[in-house]
Amino acid sequence: MLKSVAALVLSLACSLPATAAEASLICFGNEPSWGLSFTAHGPARLELADSGAVEYRGRETRLEAQKERAWRGRPTSGRTGELVAFLTDATCSDGMSEVQHPVTARVSLPNGRLLVGCCRVPAATGTPPPAMTIEGPTWRLTAIGTSKPDTAGRAGRPVTARFEAGRVDGFSGCNQFFGGYTIDNDRISFAPLAGTMMACPPPAMALEKAVQGALAGTVRYAIDGDRLRLTPAAGATLAFQAEPAPTLAGVVWHVTGFNNGRDAVVGPLAGTDLTLSFGDGMVQGHAGCNSFRAPYTTDGERMTVGPASTTRKACAGEGMMQQEREFLAALATATKWSVRGGMLDVHRADGQRVLNAKAEAR
Repeated sequence: MLKSVAALVLSLACSLPATAAEASLICFGNEPSWGLSFTAHGPARLELADSGAVEYRGRETRLEAQKERAWRGRPTSGRTGELVAFLTDATCSDGMSEVQHPVTARVSLPNGRLLVGCCRVPAATGTPPPAMTIEGPTWRLTAIGTSKPDTAGRAGRPVTARFEAGRVDGFSGCNQFFGGYTIDNDRISFAPLAGTMMACPPPAMALEKAVQGALAGTVRYAIDGDRLRLTPAAGATLAFQAEPAPTLAGVVWHVTGFNNGRDAVVGPLAGTDLTLSFGDGMVQGHAGCNSFRAPYTTDGERMTVGPASTTRKACAGEGMMQQEREFLAALATATKWSVRGGMLDVHRADGQRVLNAKAEAR
C-alpha cells in the first residue's frame, strides 16, 4: 500500500499512468514550521516560517529495499547549495492530531539545517462524485414557490439549511435555527425548531416566517442533481441548491468575531483587519498588528492549529497588542471548522466558538 502511494509522487512521471502523474506530495513539520511540496511536472517549493519561499529543481533516486527515496535539487533562483529530502514509506504522526500520514520526511537544507516531518498525498482527481443526498451539503435557498423573491436575509446573508445525523441547522433570514428530523423514504419530519431570537426589518422577518413555516411537520423532499425541493402539506415549496464543497484553501478570510478567552466572541477593533489564508499545511495572515504563520492540519471538519510565529512589530493603538494575543490564542484552540453561506465558523473542543470570518469577495 505504502509503495503504491509513493509511486504517485515526485519526478518519475515517465513511468506513471497519466492520472497519477498529476498527483503531488506535500511535506510539513513543526518547530520550526515548514512546508515542502512536490509535483510530478515542476520544481519543489520550500516554505519556512522565518523566511520566504524558495523553489528547487532536481531529481530523485530510490532505494527499493529500504522503501526510501532521496530527492536532490538546487535553487531555481541561482542561489548556491543543495536541498536533499529523504522520503521513507513509513507511517508518520504529525504530533498535533490523530491523522496518520503515509510518508516520513527528513530534509537537509543548503545551510546544514535539518527538518523532520510528515508527508501527505492529496486525494486523486477524476473520480466521479457520489450521487447527492439531502444529508451533508449546505443547501442555499433559491426560490419560494413559483417566484424567485429576494432570498437573502439580514445583511444580505443567504438562507441555508444543513441536514446531518438527525439534526438540521441553518440561517432562516434573521436568526440561526436548529432542530431534529427523521426521514422515511421521500418524506422528512421535523421536530419543533429552536434558535436565536433576534428582531429584524420586516422583509427579513417575512422571509424567515416563510422558511420556518415550511420546515415544520412532515414535508416531501426531492433531489435532482444539486437541487433540493421541500414541499410542505400547505404553503409554498422551497427550492435550494447545494453550495460547493466547503474549502479553506484559496480564500482570504476576514475575521468578523473571535473568542477573547473570557467566553465572549468580540469583533475586531475599529480600523483593524484580522485575516486568515490556509494552504499547504500553513495558515497565515494578519493579526491586527503583526503578520503570522502557523502549521495546521485538517481531517474532514476536524482541525488542529499549531503554535504561531509572528513578525516583531509593536503597535501603539489602544488594545491592539492585547487583541493580537487573544486572537492567536483563540486560533490555537481550533478543533472543528465549517463554511456556510460564505462564512467560516471555527469551534473548539468544548463547543465554544473560536472565530467567524467572511470570505473576501473575488
